Amino acid sequence: MEIRINSLGARGDGIAESGEGTVYVPDALPGELVRVVKTLRRGDGQRAVVRDVVEASSERISPACGHFGTCGGCAAQHMGAGLYAAWKRDLVRNSLARAGVDAEVLTTVSVLPSTRRRVRLGFRQIRDSVIVGFREAGSDRIVDLAECPVATPRVVGVLSALRRFLPRFTNHGEVAVTETDNGLDVVVFAKGEPDLDLRMDAPAFCDEAGICRLSWSDGDSLPEPILVAGEPVVRFGDVAVSMPLDSFLQPTAPGEAALRDFVIDAVAESTAVADLYAGCGAFSLPVAAAGKTVHAVEAVAAQCAAVQAAGDHWGVTVETRDLVRQPLRPSELIRFDAIVLDPPRAGAGPQVEQLAAAGVPLVVYVSCNPATFARDARVLADAEYAIGPVQPFDQFLWSHHIELAAVFRVRQS
Repeated sequence: MEIRINSLGARGDGIAESGEGTVYVPDALPGELVRVVKTLRRGDGQRAVVRDVVEASSERISPACGHFGTCGGCAAQHMGAGLYAAWKRDLVRNSLARAGVDAEVLTTVSVLPSTRRRVRLGFRQIRDSVIVGFREAGSDRIVDLAECPVATPRVVGVLSALRRFLPRFTNHGEVAVTETDNGLDVVVFAKGEPDLDLRMDAPAFCDEAGICRLSWSDGDSLPEPILVAGEPVVRFGDVAVSMPLDSFLQPTAPGEAALRDFVIDAVAESTAVADLYAGCGAFSLPVAAAGKTVHAVEAVAAQCAAVQAAGDHWGVTVETRDLVRQPLRPSELIRFDAIVLDPPRAGAGPQVEQLAAAGVPLVVYVSCNPATFARDARVLADAEYAIGPVQPFDQFLWSHHIELAAVFRVRQS
């Protein structure tokens, strides 16, 4: 069947209309005529596979990776720079429009290739070899990565060592690799307990692979350190932080720096700042180093301890608190003239309701999910907050994920 692609969907699929309804076509671009085979039902339509591009778009380019089209890690390597940037921007604009939020959306700020410092990959032993990589889109099949233009060279470089090491102790699972300033932080997720052989072999493996901390999790419990050659350290601006196990970290260092600059600029005229969902202090610590009084709130005790240890010099106060179950109330918020929040993908619904009631003069919202951001922005807009320009940040290069940041100010009566 030949169909004409009309638009791009939120996941980067080309979208067309046929007599049987909507057809979603991965790797197809607007304006293209493609020959497809329909495969699976998807929502109100069909998911199809391109067999041939009959008429190609002028925006089509050669993918940067030989795995593109099979690996589920990327969805947009075939898009030219202009189309790609517009698509990412539209992901934000469309979410705001659906929530009835009127805001200017700025040009997307994108990171360069080879900058993603954390990945989580599947692995499986097949006969005498081990495959390690991302899964195919919509499948449990693992694509054995021979290259990855998204991840940093150090992250890609450790894969061959993992292929040799992992099958000695387990035949399938997942492995998370994070590049820190002083080495790789690696967590293996696999069933079973780490045995004596694993512990005995870990030092040589970690030394060879440049791993400063190797940990193991059976999937039902927190990771257990197997070897700590040195505590993984990450610098947030000029502040060094020892990273606890299983900590949140922005996917790229350049993207984190861009978000940090946005936040610091936004609170430049403020004096007392609360950083909610503070993680390990990516915003708290640089804001404190810039001379502000900072109170950091985070649900994970180990991350709070990391912020406290690194922020003592600037007098950062820290509170361990689940802001979903126990958001800060207006009576607790009134001592701050700025709030910074960077919630998980579910957004900050309960906390935003309290912010709306408190009327804190300035709210700086960093988000990894345009849909929940738009929902929360609607609440603030209804409480007489004015939203400034929304800045998209593209840290998950060539994927459908997009982050953003925006400033809300109480309207002057």
